[in-house]
Amino acid sequence: MRVSDMTIAGTPKTHSVRASSGRLAVRSFCPDCGSPLFTSGETAPEVMSVRFATLDNPSEFRPMLDIWTSSAQPWVCLSDSIPHFPTSP
Repeated sequence: MRVSDMTIAGTPKTHSVRASSGRLAVRSFCPDCGSPLFTSGETAPEVMSVRFATLDNPSEFRPMLDIWTSSAQPWVCLSDSIPHFPTSP
């Protein structure tokens, strides 16, 4: 999801880590319960990886790509209509 398309209610807490690329990734979470909300990073600062279950209406969510497919369980069904990446692109 593009950062410019996001509306965030409240102020999440953040934790910064080095991603597998070596670049900084910022993980945001609920300050009350600790639920993960979204991740942004230096690699693509205009894009946010959103935990779809945190959306007001997750039924409207449409994935744009699948990442970390190299560690997907054998029972995971990946859609042929979107790109797949074995790690984070």
